[in-house]
Amino acid sequence: MKLNSQSILAAKNLKKIKSGNRFVQGLSILASVVLPITAAYVVYYTGLGVPKNTINQGELLQPPFDIAEIKITQQGQQFSLVSEAESKWRYLIISDSDCGKDCEDLLYISRQVHIRLGEKAHRVERLLVVSDSLDEKRQEQIQIQHPKLKIVNLDGENFKQLIEKTDHDSVTSTKALLVDQEGFAMMAYDRQHSGNQLLKDIKRLLKYSYEQ
Repeated sequence: MKLNSQSILAAKNLKKIKSGNRFVQGLSILASVVLPITAAYVVYYTGLGVPKNTINQGELLQPPFDIAEIKITQQGQQFSLVSEAESKWRYLIISDSDCGKDCEDLLYISRQVHIRLGEKAHRVERLLVVSDSLDEKRQEQIQIQHPKLKIVNLDGENFKQLIEKTDHDSVTSTKALLVDQEGFAMMAYDRQHSGNQLLKDIKRLLKYSYEQ
């Protein structure tokens, strides 16, 4: 009986050790997935530990701006500027109501970047955000050239807030904002930035972020 008790105790201890090992292994696997993603976000949001000239091609917005603060009012109801149901990276092209030359250039550049993403293009969405109402004829012209583009009209107050909250000394008011999967505008570009620069940033971010 004494031997049996010792055997049972040893078996229980062995089971606990194996269970503990599985727990540690699980934590290790989780850490191997989460830590690189977290590190990538820290680098992009703060630039910590990386020389400034190698961090990003766009201009960092510090702090990042939560796009959820911008609301669209339709038929008496308020909606967020970007859909909370779809976890995507987004380019928000910000322009005045006529979408002039700078706006057209950014639409073209962002479209080419979107195409060049290939199989990862479904993780990115493009929106044109304009003040007040875009002329119906002008909107039709833009939609023909950019069939997958979403066009959003903001009232004067919300448009002004968006411009002010995403202002950057190195970027013009007509700009493209890169918005992460959580809805934070984190970088800004204008027509002085090339398609290759936009592509380099978004490809790196897609690589180090998970598809939800």
